[in-house]
Amino acid sequence: MGAGNDSELKRIDWVDILKGFGILSVVWGHSGGKNAFYMFWFHMPLFFLVSGYLYQFKPHQTALAYLKKKAKHLLVPYLFYLTSLTLMMVGISLWKGQPASYFLQQNWKALLLGGSLLEGVYATFWFTTCLFSVQICFDYLCRKVPSGFLKAMFVAVCFILAYWESRYWEGSFVPWNVDVGLYALAFYALGYLIKQRQLMERPTQRTIIFGLSLVISLGFIYLYSHQILDYGLDMKHRQYYYEGTNLILPLVFSLLLIKVSMIFSKFPLLEYGLVRLGRAAMVIMYLHLASVYIVGQLVAITPLRFFAVGVLFPLLFYSIAKRVPYGKFLALGETEAGFVAQKKGIVLHE
Repeated sequence: MGAGNDSELKRIDWVDILKGFGILSVVWGHSGGKNAFYMFWFHMPLFFLVSGYLYQFKPHQTALAYLKKKAKHLLVPYLFYLTSLTLMMVGISLWKGQPASYFLQQNWKALLLGGSLLEGVYATFWFTTCLFSVQICFDYLCRKVPSGFLKAMFVAVCFILAYWESRYWEGSFVPWNVDVGLYALAFYALGYLIKQRQLMERPTQRTIIFGLSLVISLGFIYLYSHQILDYGLDMKHRQYYYEGTNLILPLVFSLLLIKVSMIFSKFPLLEYGLVRLGRAAMVIMYLHLASVYIVGQLVAITPLRFFAVGVLFPLLFYSIAKRVPYGKFLALGETEAGFVAQKKGIVLHE
């Protein structure tokens, strides 16, 4: 989500709620709790779909201007958190009696190339660079390919290539996980299509979509629990199992969460809490693993403690960052205008 003109601002309450559900699923998915692996079925495709839903093509804006805007919004915080956590890890190395250069010698390649090489406190950083590549690619596609059919064909070919890589080139590596964008592009495009067709705004279509999604999801859960069908998804490591289900299941679970988010938007207290989580999603993504790592040096970490620490500590940092000089720009990727609009409860289109 980037800044837009005042005339382009539109209040979409359920989007922030959806992001709140999404980031909670990310934290719980990393907690090691019972059934936490189910979160991997949909949580990352969900965020690409939301981003695509919020994308707005602006023909008057140059491709270079769009790239600069997305770099400020995504890459500035990426570098800020990468640098901050590296300084923290170097400090911990010194505390453990290791040379200051020890951590950098062990991790310089991962810090430079990013993507699936980043593990530990950096494990979620691949998402930002992948999203950046998807956004730039889709915007360029909209500028250069006016035909909707040809755009759909391009996205389909990318999706097939992603599946081929997953099956037949498992040892591949592309810096910043740009190749994962081949898979993520499909969900970004679907999010954009849902917005363009106004599928969530039309009650009849919305009811049909949610009804089908519920039937498909419950049917698959039954088949999966009885070991009739199998499924797994790990976008970071390019494991998109299996063909067909790797598109349908993340989509139907995302659509169900959209329905839940719309329902929750009618309850002020629930809305308030989830909207705040949604707006802090970037910070929680970057800092939940580091927060747990630090607290884990002092107390044993259970899944519930992981979840609580992974949400509350980044929320505290978010509250501080938006109040200190340059905090909104460095830690949140927000311009002053964008942040003021966000405080008013306005969602900004890309």
